[in-house]
Amino acid sequence: MRFWVLTLLLVACGDDDVTLVDGGFDGSAPVDASTDAGPLPLEASLQVPPYVEVGDTVVLSSRSDAESFRFELGDGRVVEGTDAFAEASWSTVGRYTVRLVVRRGDEEATARALVTVTLPRTHEPRQSSTVGLRGTLGAVVATDANVVTLFRVGDGTLELVRRVATPAGPRTLAFADDGTLAVACQDEASLLLLENESASPRVIALPPASRPFGVVAHDGGFYVSLQALGSVAEVRDDAVLRAHEVVPDARGVAVTPDGRLAVTRWRSLDEGRVALLTPSTGEVEHVTLAFDPQPSNDSESGGLPSYLEQVLFDPTGTEAAIPSTQANLGEGTFRSEYPLSFETSVRAVVSFLETRDDAFVERFARRKQFDNRGFAAAGVYSARGDYLYVADRGHRAVERLDVINRTQSGSLLGTGYAPDGLALSADDRWLVVHASLDRRVELWDVSDLSGLPRATTTLTTVAEEPLDAQVLRGKQLFGDAVDPRLARDGYLACAHCHLDGDSDHHVWDFTDRGEGLRRTPPLFARASQGPLHWSANFDEVQDFENDIRAHFGGTGLLDDVDFAATEATLGAPKAGRSADLDALAAYVATLAEPRSPFRAADGSLPDDARRGRTVFVDAGCGSCHAGAQLTDSALVDGTPVLHDVGTLTAASGGRLGGPLAGLDTPTLHGLWHQPRFLHDGSADTIEAAVRAHEGVSVDEAAMADLVAYLQCLDGRVD
Repeated sequence: MRFWVLTLLLVACGDDDVTLVDGGFDGSAPVDASTDAGPLPLEASLQVPPYVEVGDTVVLSSRSDAESFRFELGDGRVVEGTDAFAEASWSTVGRYTVRLVVRRGDEEATARALVTVTLPRTHEPRQSSTVGLRGTLGAVVATDANVVTLFRVGDGTLELVRRVATPAGPRTLAFADDGTLAVACQDEASLLLLENESASPRVIALPPASRPFGVVAHDGGFYVSLQALGSVAEVRDDAVLRAHEVVPDARGVAVTPDGRLAVTRWRSLDEGRVALLTPSTGEVEHVTLAFDPQPSNDSESGGLPSYLEQVLFDPTGTEAAIPSTQANLGEGTFRSEYPLSFETSVRAVVSFLETRDDAFVERFARRKQFDNRGFAAAGVYSARGDYLYVADRGHRAVERLDVINRTQSGSLLGTGYAPDGLALSADDRWLVVHASLDRRVELWDVSDLSGLPRATTTLTTVAEEPLDAQVLRGKQLFGDAVDPRLARDGYLACAHCHLDGDSDHHVWDFTDRGEGLRRTPPLFARASQGPLHWSANFDEVQDFENDIRAHFGGTGLLDDVDFAATEATLGAPKAGRSADLDALAAYVATLAEPRSPFRAADGSLPDDARRGRTVFVDAGCGSCHAGAQLTDSALVDGTPVLHDVGTLTAASGGRLGGPLAGLDTPTLHGLWHQPRFLHDGSADTIEAAVRAHEGVSVDEAAMADLVAYLQCLDGRVD
């Protein structure tokens, strides 16, 4: 048990112009009564430490000629009497206003102070992040630039230490206890290790096309999530020892208070999911995040937490926070009586897990929704776990959540584009924000959020911009929900359904738009594949101006005259009429299909996939899935090529205000990383999707080979 002393000072202070007659009085002689102004007014001054741990005893003390003392502890308890001392402790976490009342005759004075009571700190949080701190040394990844930047945090300053080139696609990093920095590089499937800030980097190869993302240091090694394989690789002594299968779409990694690893499933299907891995045995348990069934209102909406990129265990080891977006998949006028709108489609949320019977379970009632926010992308706990900082990627903001009271308690507005990583100094004063698409880290003084804080300084993460200026501008717009031209009230951004240009794996109800149930397709290579959407209702990426205006609530990137002239999506082109709209299209044109892990290490097709290619041809699949793009998607004299392969239902809706006669042929590239298939997501496997096509008959042996071939398709021409 710790023992703190809270000193309650009761001081008698007169006005400033009261003068002592004998400044050198030592108590040996009386003061001349003719100069005595009489007793001064009674005043109370209270000093308490801002934090106390549960069970710690504190001694409340005072110095005064008061006749009585009343100590109100903020939880209904009172200690009072003639003694100027009282002991107190609190058994429950909370924020308590301690009040002191002193009396002398008819006089009374009071003082107040806030004390926060927390649980003991038993856990050092460790989770994958785009930015991290070890003492004053910080590091941040710049994914587009293939670099990790080291910096030092001072008193309101950021100092560049070094930039280190990395393999392609650095995504997250982690510091080990000995100071070694590890960086997970997704595109080149490798782990970079840097022993100290001046060392030469080492690179450890990971399984080809495994798409590593999250990394943490634990028990003398590093653990890396392999997103494409749904596994976690254990790396020690510059070698991959083993890989544990954990959960599909494995993304964020964190160390749990009991020494396990928590791995998030990035995109949720029917429920959110976090896998808990025991590395020594390979045993895996799962924690689920529930679907919220509540109907939408102006401040909350139901739905499913998704884009689970971090799981954050608090320093007391009793709970974990999971920032995400919540996708409202229960509404839309086919599924419900409620149409989707700009403020009900997605909402930033934080889900909470708690320890119960030695297991982590979701505390559903504590799920926190943020109004006028669309995507909580990252977070960090304060040193005592009483505050949680949450970055809203699309809104260019950071929210501070009072974890004890479960209320918002401050905002940092006006960060750079796409804040996707946070780190906090050990004294809780300095918050480092990674504004990834402004290529900078920002330092914010968060010691007092009673006013509107501002960044004290920034540091550029790259030596020079790696992207073409138009492409960078388009990428910023793609992920932004603050610009009123793009969205209303900060909810929707293109990236909220297509983060990283990929699919969110959801099936949305767009019936009120005149469409129907629609599975979100990836945008990889879509700019060169003909019409867009399952119903081929757009013929250029710039047609998303219509969605921005009609469904995002934005005022649009085109001026109203140009929009009126081009509103018909298959009519006059929008290209060339808005620099920002063209930039958006330029960014989408750069999105490339990720490599398939089902191919051989050299990129060739395995034997079963080669046989499957023959099955593909013999079954006539190439009649629609034709050419290098494996699609016949096109406009012929302004009319799209559509097919009804027997998968249309009453839920399929319409097209451009009329009936839906058929569907645009989707590319088959990238099937390997999609868990749902067909326009309405009604097929859970590739085999089920093939068998849903009328007139296609493939026996079981041939089907296995065909699936093997389809899983290898990743944009390469074989």
